[in-house]
Amino acid sequence: MISAIFKTFSQFIQPAFWRIFLLSLIVSGVLLGLSVWAGIWFADGLPETGTGWIDWIIDKVAPLSVVFMALFLYPALASMVMGLFLDDIAEAVEQKHYPGDAPGTPIGVGTGLWEAAKLGGLIVLVNLIALQFYLIFLFFPLLSFALYYLINGYLLNKEYFELVAQRHGDKTQEKALRKRHGGKLFLGGCAIAFMFSIPLVNLMTPLLATGLMVHLFKGFQQEGATHVA
Repeated sequence: MISAIFKTFSQFIQPAFWRIFLLSLIVSGVLLGLSVWAGIWFADGLPETGTGWIDWIIDKVAPLSVVFMALFLYPALASMVMGLFLDDIAEAVEQKHYPGDAPGTPIGVGTGLWEAAKLGGLIVLVNLIALQFYLIFLFFPLLSFALYYLINGYLLNKEYFELVAQRHGDKTQEKALRKRHGGKLFLGGCAIAFMFSIPLVNLMTPLLATGLMVHLFKGFQQEGATHVA
């Protein structure tokens, strides 16, 4: 797991990674900015209740909620954007580290974007449902972040592994690998969720997540071939 992360980090010196990083950063940044603006606009438009302490809570909590929503929903936005560039990143990792393997079949921008949008939408929905618990746990930050990592660790590993696996087989193979290596994939998803929560690192996390899942997928394939042999 650690080796796979460092291998992906090392590829940031390649022009292909930087080009995709900058493009995805611009698109996801614009979407995040629009989301924050919409959240602030909504918070400012909340009517007063006439009860002092309730209005005080709304006034103080609403802006903080916008910040937390930006933090918790950014992985979904960035992951949906990454659907545009998944094939490019996966191909760059495969060519550098697995040149002797059969290359993956591109899933195409349309399919990648659609699949990423579906799973990204699921992340948004689940995190919105969990938002009430995030806010309840504001006074217990460790519990709030633990819940965040558990929820998004599962969702993110499912999203990225599924997209990467589609380049090399059908859904039957993907489900079989997920069933056999669910624990490792969950840890990988938690690592991705953790990187999303680190300022600056979160900007490159979608690329790191894609590279990590390519390495895990290749490792699972090699492990399976060894067992068969």
